[in-house]
Amino acid sequence: MSHVRDIERLLRETMGLDAQTLGAQAIERAVRARLAVLPPEMHDAPAYSQYWQWLQQSPQELQALIEAVVVPETWFFRHREAFTVLAQMARDERAARRGTVREGQPLRLLSLPCATGEEPYSMAMAMFDTGFGASDFTVDALDISERGLALAREGRYGRNSFRGPPGSLSFRERYFTPDDDGYRVIEALRTQVRWHAGNLFDAALVDRLGTFDFVFFRNVLIYFDRDGQRRAIAALERLMRMGATLFAGPAEGGTLTSNGLTSTGHVQAFAFRVAGPVRDVVPVPTGVSRIAGTLASLNATPPASSIDAVAQRRNEGKAAVHAGLTRPTVAPFATSNVVATPPAVPRAVTVATAATAATAATVASADVDAQLEQARGAADAGDFVRAVALCRSVLATDRANAQAEYLLGLVEDARGDAQGALVHYRRALYLDPGHYEALVHCAAQLDARGDAAGARRLLERAERAEQAERVERADPTRRKAATSSASPDHVHRHGTRHR
Repeated sequence: MSHVRDIERLLRETMGLDAQTLGAQAIERAVRARLAVLPPEMHDAPAYSQYWQWLQQSPQELQALIEAVVVPETWFFRHREAFTVLAQMARDERAARRGTVREGQPLRLLSLPCATGEEPYSMAMAMFDTGFGASDFTVDALDISERGLALAREGRYGRNSFRGPPGSLSFRERYFTPDDDGYRVIEALRTQVRWHAGNLFDAALVDRLGTFDFVFFRNVLIYFDRDGQRRAIAALERLMRMGATLFAGPAEGGTLTSNGLTSTGHVQAFAFRVAGPVRDVVPVPTGVSRIAGTLASLNATPPASSIDAVAQRRNEGKAAVHAGLTRPTVAPFATSNVVATPPAVPRAVTVATAATAATAATVASADVDAQLEQARGAADAGDFVRAVALCRSVLATDRANAQAEYLLGLVEDARGDAQGALVHYRRALYLDPGHYEALVHCAAQLDARGDAAGARRLLERAERAEQAERVERADPTRRKAATSSASPDHVHRHGTRHR
């Protein structure tokens, strides 16, 4: 089959699948299975060439081929320890939220790919058995296979979905009713899960679904090549809230830890967390393109604060960002950074390489600057959806961009979500502890919550950051010296990226 390699590449690009992990001739067998149900003229010698052309033109046929390739192997409470730990962590998270603005918010759980539904139903059963009510949590389930989703929505299962010793199947009596030669989930369980057709690699997925507290993504990375694994993990991180937990398969821990995640330490649960900052995203309601209000309008609304200085500095910070009066907007990449040249490289090669790198850095910097400028303009115009999308685009390229996190905080402020705004301001400070505007806004948030001492500490930091900037403007050589002596990571995280 002359086009098998092309089809393998298409599947890798579409769903991240590394054909070699399925065994020899797996894709060829799937194509032959599809040809068997197609018109007879497709069976002739040039059929493979015709099929390749058709596959590129027909999303329906591509979906049918994916259905033929994907053969899910799943059952209820597979790797039971993961569900035990899910229940324990959910209890801990609920306790941690008491007395906070998130106390009444349901925990958000995600299963992907959800196959024929055994995993998300198991997640819901584990939560119910732990004492959570239907309004205390939600379960979203995503899969690329429409056929699998149809079976999951129906909620009818044969005996092969119930594995293990009889003592471990007691859940079947509580959550299923006999149905011919199988079992059907009860209505209360079926309606607890929301089903979605989709692809992990869809850039708009986080806008559709939002972000989650617990994500099950198990036994999938083993089917991806290294590049597919990195893409998948980056996509998963976009779906995870700050502090979220990812449950993986037994053979996937090494891949996750080598890509920046850390184990939670729960034996046999294969649970991991993102080490760095991530963001909370609320799914956009159907039919809503933007939220009323603008960032500029916030300047006219005095914040409810008992410290006039904090309120004043908060408004000054906003005005400076919106109008560009006090300080420049953004320069995400410091152009004064000097990259040391390895001693063994010839000078001609070094100069050419340095020029190429400098050009690439300049282009990347200009692109990020442009996106941030567009994001601020969109937010001021009230188009928060576009503003958020642009900020996420920046973070997809530069995950340590403090200004993008800060602008996301301003958007949440404009939407009236003080807690969400504080999360983003704190992430900006994690990435750049000297981010003046984030310090001022965080101080106002803490003061509004009654933490006057915390607000004062942040204002003191803001004053020091402002003084340091004045010194740098007065004597640029100090900044050069600090930049050249610092490690690349230090400059990246603690430099003046937002100015």
